[in-house]
Amino acid sequence: MSSAPCSAEPLAATTEALLLAIRLRFYSTRIADYHRDRQRLLHAVTWPAVWLDERGLTCAPQRYQILLEERLQVIAAHGNPVIYGPYFPAYLLKCLQDWFDRYGEELYAELKHIRNALDQLLASARFAERVQRHARHLDLLVSTHRLLEHRLAERKTTAPNQLTLF
Repeated sequence: MSSAPCSAEPLAATTEALLLAIRLRFYSTRIADYHRDRQRLLHAVTWPAVWLDERGLTCAPQRYQILLEERLQVIAAHGNPVIYGPYFPAYLLKCLQDWFDRYGEELYAELKHIRNALDQLLASARFAERVQRHARHLDLLVSTHRLLEHRLAERKTTAPNQLTLF
């Protein structure tokens, strides 16, 4: 086994699994709409990584995926995503942000507790390597989100030949 600095495979596996879950759950009959919304959906599913990164938290790729899949289940069960049509990615992002606003402190305590327990075990290289891998995975998600956010912000600029209201 080689220990590459950071492979994009875990990132691709996590994001692709989440996007597949979204496609199957919310876009099963609207594949063209899914392809139209894919970049904004990716932006939404990487937003929690930024939230975690801003608080100095890391979590395993599997935990990240489970966390978001639980949110998708709740949206499918209690929300009405069909009425949002082309605005579904914004709806998904808002649902994720609302959940993190409401339950973020509990998640913070859970992940902070795990990190503190792992800090005591970091003398073992095996645990240190795993924690670093998880941190790099989260860094990739954060970088992806920020890149998409920048690209989406650039798209919103008006055309130079379009007049302004004032």
